[in-house]
Amino acid sequence: MLSAVLASLPGPQRLGRVRDLLDAGADDTLAQELVALGAANEDSWRYDDAMVLRHLESLPDRRRHALILAIGDRASAPAAVCGLLGVIARDLDPDELPWPVARHLIDATGAQTSGLARDLNVLAVVAERETGTLPPGLIAVMRRTVQYRHDPTLLLPWIAKADGLLNVGEPWAETADAEPEGRPMLAHALQVTGSRPLVRWSREARELDLPTGWRQRIHRWFALVPLPRTIGFRRFDYFDADELIDVYNATALRGLLFLLAVTDPVPEDAAAVGALAEYAATKVRGQGARDLVVANAAILSLELIGTAEALDELERLRAARLQPGMITRVVKAASRCRATLGRL
Repeated sequence: MLSAVLASLPGPQRLGRVRDLLDAGADDTLAQELVALGAANEDSWRYDDAMVLRHLESLPDRRRHALILAIGDRASAPAAVCGLLGVIARDLDPDELPWPVARHLIDATGAQTSGLARDLNVLAVVAERETGTLPPGLIAVMRRTVQYRHDPTLLLPWIAKADGLLNVGEPWAETADAEPEGRPMLAHALQVTGSRPLVRWSREARELDLPTGWRQRIHRWFALVPLPRTIGFRRFDYFDADELIDVYNATALRGLLFLLAVTDPVPEDAAAVGALAEYAATKVRGQGARDLVVANAAILSLELIGTAEALDELERLRAARLQPGMITRVVKAASRCRATLGRL
């Protein structure tokens, strides 16, 4: 059982308790109490707790290494302490960072939706030095960080070394990445950069040499999208990041949707795309639609597929409990699809 003395103290007294434990060399006790405090404040270090972290990040590097190890060993999950460890580890020298410490930091970083480029670069340097490769979870947070429009200069060279095309953490992506026959589809899907498939991209999509049953393979991947994450994200005060689609993997889903939309459809396409559209468009607390990129791409894909089955899915979505903006898109897509079918 973790000691909860620190968490039980009024905020202004917590810094004094931390100083006393540091002066006494009681780092193990401090680690236990910090983990307990992190559980109490949900790893959200503000107000008086921010002063605690400011004191910890000023410690000598070796003291911080020991504290990171002790916290990582005692944490219930990396996501429970990623904010705490991220601050303690700030600006550590990669040349002096031991691999066991870096592993705890990498696990914690993988639970973040994004990170600071300089901190991710430090972990990448250590991982490559010690193992010759980068852990998939570290690559995943790098990709998400770039996707969120952070400066990519330090991260793109590391991302280019990745073997997998998709981010770990989602069952559909891990399944797709493990199937060699699916790589041509994924590679082409990831080349989409806009909200609509371009003419050149569409032509190249139709020219791809894809294996028999490739459409059914995509349908199967889509069916896995709603499954729970395999790597939990850090929780936020106002929304649960585990309820969202990985922002990088969402771009791959968009491309796969367009791949179905610009090639000759089969009757089963509409149901697979419609189910994904509904899942992505569903409102998530504190966030709005689960994923606008995927939802909009799925609605557009149903319109472009343009079959009777696609129109039926759009009509079904129109009756679903979606947000007004999503319903408006569905209504317009259904109208255009109906016109294509001559059902004005």
